[in-house]
Amino acid sequence: PFITSTLQQEASRKLGMELHEAAEASGTTLNYEAAVAGAIPIVRPLRESLVGDQVRQVMGIVNGTTNYVLDQMTTTGMDFEQAVAQAQQKGYAEADPTADVEGYDAAAKAALLASLAFHTRMRGDQVYREGITHITPDDIASAKDLDCVIKLLAVCEGGPEGIVARVHPALLPLSHPLASVSGAYNAVFVEAQEAGRLMFLGPGAGGAPTASAVLSDLVAAAHHRAFGGHAPRES
Repeated sequence: PFITSTLQQEASRKLGMELHEAAEASGTTLNYEAAVAGAIPIVRPLRESLVGDQVRQVMGIVNGTTNYVLDQMTTTGMDFEQAVAQAQQKGYAEADPTADVEGYDAAAKAALLASLAFHTRMRGDQVYREGITHITPDDIASAKDLDCVIKLLAVCEGGPEGIVARVHPALLPLSHPLASVSGAYNAVFVEAQEAGRLMFLGPGAGGAPTASAVLSDLVAAAHHRAFGGHAPRES
């Protein structure tokens, strides 16, 4: 889903549910690999490869625009406005970057990841959301003093009290695998009971990477049509 306003967010939520219901009614599979993390194969691993395991946490950088902005602030000393302007010049950010910098896009993706990882359905408006518009050069400098970097993280966890999904800036130690993810790249870190820790890294946006993910869904749909069988559903 691409969300640029409250109205569009509500429309996206309703359309998503309608698509799931239509797929179930027709006995087919709804494929959306390109909806999260661009070229990174994360939807299918969560829905199929790890379906026999118990996922404990999914945490990742799922918005390339915000990662690029924070990376530029960290490596060049730019302030927020300068970094956003450069992201727009390079085509990483739209003319209105609200959906990205306020965390709406990442929240929608976190909802999808939580739905897949914990076999339920979560909406974007159920995800706690905090963007990066308040991050200052002083914050970046303070993070460096602590041997950390600031990243906008999507975190999905399951526990005794239910499923929790949130999107917010976080301090990551430089030793953490996600700390080194630079530019417009995305990365998703999965922790499962038996599989242990898995990390998926790659281009999070762009025409060719997105086309790769879309084509994988088309091939999967063609295979299902020709030979039968459907992927496991979220719930």
